[in-house]
Amino acid sequence: MDILKLVVDFIREHHPEAGPSIKDYSRFIETPGDKHHHGYASTVLTGYNWEINIGHAVTPRRVYRVTAKYNDGEIVWNGRIIDRQVEETSYERNPR
Repeated sequence: MDILKLVVDFIREHHPEAGPSIKDYSRFIETPGDKHHHGYASTVLTGYNWEINIGHAVTPRRVYRVTAKYNDGEIVWNGRIIDRQVEETSYERNPR
C-alpha cells in the first residue's frame, strides 16, 4: 500500500529511534478498519508490533488521516497525507 510506505518512510526519516522497529513495510497485514461511517473508509495494518490506522473521507480529493502506534502506545505518531505529502500532526514517545 502506497500510503503505508509513505508513513513508514516518514517515521524512519524523522524519528530515528522509532524507525528501526519497522523492519519492512511490505510485511504488514491489512484488515478492514473498525469505522463504518457513511462516506468514510478505513483500514488497519499490523506488523512488527505496530498498528497503523489509515482512513479517509470518500471524496474526490482524498486526505488520509493516519495513526501509527508501536508496542501498545510506547510510540504514537499522528499525521495526514494530502497529494502524497506527509504532514506530521503529533509524535509521542512514552518509554516503558
